[in-house]
Amino acid sequence: MSTLLGHLVHSFVMFRLRFTVIKMFSSVLLCCFLSGVATATVQASAQVQINGVSHVLLATSPVVSKANAIAIARVVQAQLDAFAADDASRAFSYAAPNIQTMFGTPEKFLQMVQSRYPVVYRPTSVTFLAPESDGAAIIQPVAMTDAQGNGWVAVYRLEAVSSPGTSWLIAGCVLRAKSAQTWA
Repeated sequence: MSTLLGHLVHSFVMFRLRFTVIKMFSSVLLCCFLSGVATATVQASAQVQINGVSHVLLATSPVVSKANAIAIARVVQAQLDAFAADDASRAFSYAAPNIQTMFGTPEKFLQMVQSRYPVVYRPTSVTFLAPESDGAAIIQPVAMTDAQGNGWVAVYRLEAVSSPGTSWLIAGCVLRAKSAQTWA
């Protein structure tokens, strides 16, 4: 009995510790992402066809090449397309290893997106804003509108990978409600 109780206490402590670390990590990421969103400016745009759908890509910053901006937009759009099709495996395939480890299975990942990121799960409009480099990754803000007509900015963090077939994976996403400070 005491072994079971000890195991339960240990499990609870580990859960609380993991939860606290995840909350702290999310808060740090949120601060980093929001600092980039708050300073985003509207620049010249270009039309891009992604999976036969026309999208607006705003001009990139000098450190993000147009080719990388298009590749990044394609990865994010591919994941959005997978969400639209309820294809958990395909959506999960665009997640970086840290995200895959955090959720373990495509089904758990899709369930989290459905419950915590409904605008990402089912956006009614999508506009890719200017991506920026933070030195280690690319920060890609995406303006989205939800089913109720509310505006959001989904700030993606993408990491370069050397896997066959893809050069970028999504390492995180933070949502911010549309406001004058976050989106012009």
